[in-house]
Amino acid sequence: MGEEDGKATHYEDYDWDELPKDAQDAATALGYDKDMWDNDGKPPSDDKDWEELTNDERKAAETLGYTEENWDEGGGFCCC
Repeated sequence: MGEEDGKATHYEDYDWDELPKDAQDAATALGYDKDMWDNDGKPPSDDKDWEELTNDERKAAETLGYTEENWDEGGGFCCC
């Protein structure tokens, strides 16, 4: 997992059932579901640039550890 699957590194080793509720809610807002998360799928939001995300998607991405910079660079959580 990690940059290649679109998940922020902060939660990359978590299965869906291990995610905190706020992270599950954020992942859902970005288009993930349990099956997609656990099987390294990519939601449609993964193909969007930061500026194309809705406000709710941006907040969700931030909850998962993304910034505009690392989102647009293809993922990878840094320095929480």
